Amino acid sequence: MKKIFFLLIILIGAKSSAQQDYYVAGKDTVFCFHLRYKITAQSYLSEVSYNDSAGQSVTISGRKKIPDIATFYIDGKTTDRIPQKASKPTSYIKWAERVVDGKLIVNYYHNTMSVTNYPGAGARQGSMLVNTTTSGITKFFIKMPDGAFYDIRKSSDMKKHIIPYLKECSAFTSAYQGDYDDDVEKFKETVKLYNSLCK
Repeated sequence: MKKIFFLLIILIGAKSSAQQDYYVAGKDTVFCFHLRYKITAQSYLSEVSYNDSAGQSVTISGRKKIPDIATFYIDGKTTDRIPQKASKPTSYIKWAERVVDGKLIVNYYHNTMSVTNYPGAGARQGSMLVNTTTSGITKFFIKMPDGAFYDIRKSSDMKKHIIPYLKECSAFTSAYQGDYDDDVEKFKETVKLYNSLCK
């Protein structure tokens, strides 16, 4: 009976740790539960809330009080702070899903925009509002080991920085026979292969 009870405690502990969220600020990683965050219209953090390891509720509000968080891990998904433009890393930011992890990190962000068309003054009575969904903003960036970001969808970044870096690893160039395509799924697989071969 004691062995079963001890095993049950281990399983519960393992399950609890597996469900933990965390955020990374500088060199610190804060493990917690029920991690949530709010952002401003410019994507800056306005509030971070979570339950700490003791179960206490913690809420940090205000841009000046929130630590310099670079990464969130929530419900099994990693989200990183990336620059709005890869060429301007200290300008505006976005929060993008990490779709490839390892030596090279790939982040993807996409949103759609809805436009509402209002009937003009001369429209027929009973004319309805029309909502149209249009393509929004897409960010598809690679983060190098030195911290530099490059835009995978930008041909100059691909030719000058990304492809030459990938080709520096002989194990990768020997194994990879494909094109350097900026298609999301294809490029994710390319970088996964690189990360598996080049440490």
